[in-house]
Amino acid sequence: MRFIDFLLRKIQAINRVTLFICKYTTILLVAAITIVVCAGIFWRYFLNNSLAWTEETSKFLMVWMVFTGIPLALKSGAHAAIEALPNALPEKSRQTLYAFIYLFIIVLMTVLIQQGWLFAYNARLQETSTTQVSMMFVFISMPIGGVLMFLVALELFIQAIIGIYQPQQGVHPRDLDTNQVTAE
Repeated sequence: MRFIDFLLRKIQAINRVTLFICKYTTILLVAAITIVVCAGIFWRYFLNNSLAWTEETSKFLMVWMVFTGIPLALKSGAHAAIEALPNALPEKSRQTLYAFIYLFIIVLMTVLIQQGWLFAYNARLQETSTTQVSMMFVFISMPIGGVLMFLVALELFIQAIIGIYQPQQGVHPRDLDTNQVTAE
């Protein structure tokens, strides 16, 4: 159990830093999307001279925003969930269910990382139509987001495993909070 506690503390330390970076990257991406879309609207409707790159750029920024934001949502328990079943279970069974859920996410993220990397690598020679940027920079968001989500799911999986034996230290989605995401 000491090794599992040690492993959990190390993963939590890594996640604290990466989620802190994700939090502010996501905020910056939302701000950038807002600026790009507003610029597109201003140029199109007020200056009668539309900018060709604004739609494409905002879409690609949104892809990055999704893949930097999903680890934050998983960590804070903000993903859509059916809470009736876990709430009806005894604590040990609830932690076992959470362990299976997070294990499934880990497997899914492993596939996303592998296939996302292949997808990004195959797109390295393609360029976007208006900005002439390699599509690899857009598609690399998938494996990067997959790694971030994998780390969060691994932390929550280990916490759920601990929770099977020590329920008070298990995963409790209502107690999760994005305000805990700080780079301490």
